[in-house]
Amino acid sequence: MGIIKRIFLLVAGVGQILAIILLFINLKAAVILYLVYILLIVGIVILLLIERIKEKEVDDRNDYRNY
Repeated sequence: MGIIKRIFLLVAGVGQILAIILLFINLKAAVILYLVYILLIVGIVILLLIERIKEKEVDDRNDYRNY
């Protein structure tokens, strides 16, 4: 899942820079690019939440505080 996060972050960063440039050239394309950027950020947050839930399950399974 680490490669997916890196790809999302890379595309989101490049997309944000392109959207700023497109604000001066084509407003409609810039708005569409910002919407894609928002979707990528939401995707990153979802991936981080899924990763955190899996990590929490592993921590709960390996909890040896009762011994």
